[in-house]
Amino acid sequence: MNHWDEKFRTDEYIYGVEPNEWVRTVLGSEQGKRIALLAEGEGRNAVYLARLGNQVTTYDFSKEGIEKMERLAASEDMTVDTNLRDITIKDAVPRKTYDIGVNIFGHVPAEGKLQMFTNLVECVKPGGLIVFELYSKEQLEYKTGGPPDMNMLYDLDEIRGHLERFDVEVIHLEKEVVLRHEGRMHNGKASAIQGKVRKLK
Repeated sequence: MNHWDEKFRTDEYIYGVEPNEWVRTVLGSEQGKRIALLAEGEGRNAVYLARLGNQVTTYDFSKEGIEKMERLAASEDMTVDTNLRDITIKDAVPRKTYDIGVNIFGHVPAEGKLQMFTNLVECVKPGGLIVFELYSKEQLEYKTGGPPDMNMLYDLDEIRGHLERFDVEVIHLEKEVVLRHEGRMHNGKASAIQGKVRKLK
């Protein structure tokens, strides 16, 4: 059992069942799209996007999280295609398949970050969107969620460096102080990096 299985092995939805606010803001009007969510955990964003009328597929490393995601979807009569997958492995996600790729607080060890971003960008078709919210390194000062490991957090230059490897248009990439109330794990003011990117090729 991995670290995430241990965290998710409870009836409680530790990150809540409501969608992330950045997802709601950026994707709240999307309908009829094929959407991939990487590191989706317990499924709150997946179920929300399915409820809007999208075809949702998730990729996550936790079997326990996926089972909770499926229960949450079933409770709302929604269908989510779930896949047990390590998103830091090459070709973990099919290429040029989705209209939108999403990663919300998908924090991985430093050596897996580039491959995670590669999978996130490459799974989207040309013209599609990549949307993410990740904790910045300053989040260690807030202590309101996220890993207590500097190497698993992000800064703007690091993310720009990852994105520069691809033919993309950066629509929005900012570090913001946000207020998050997401279950018992994300509570209060936080330092997050929010991204909205269009894939060109």
